[in-house]
Amino acid sequence: MLTRSSLSRIIYYSRSNLEREPGLLREQEQQLVRQCRRQNEFALITSILVHDRGYFCQMMEGDREALNQTFRKISVDNRHKDVRIVEWREIPRRELLPSFELIERNLMTQEILERFEIDEELARGTPKPSHLHDCFHALQANLLAKRGIEALT
Repeated sequence: MLTRSSLSRIIYYSRSNLEREPGLLREQEQQLVRQCRRQNEFALITSILVHDRGYFCQMMEGDREALNQTFRKISVDNRHKDVRIVEWREIPRRELLPSFELIERNLMTQEILERFEIDEELARGTPKPSHLHDCFHALQANLLAKRGIEALT
């Protein structure tokens, strides 16, 4: 007998409405991180959000109903627009570790973001779920290595 998993994954992208002035942008990002981390920890959602070159791209994992509720809030959040779902599916197990992590282009992430050409795919509107999934895994491994944690396989 087949049983349905309640564990699901959402990958989506959107256009950022955050300020472009560095000081205001940093403040908005810090507020976003505090709010999302608190909400994700309460809902037992794990996620990584990439904010790069005017786009957001996020992979989230958690209970199906918790993801539904969270995504409803995300879809009407005025910090972004043009929200597009790339993948929404059931998964057998979690692959992400942090409750919420914001990743931007910097010296530690630039090579990964350039290798996967995420900004170009998002600008064209043609991101592939498996490609974004692989990028998120590479970013997570980079994040864990920076913290001195060996990536889980």
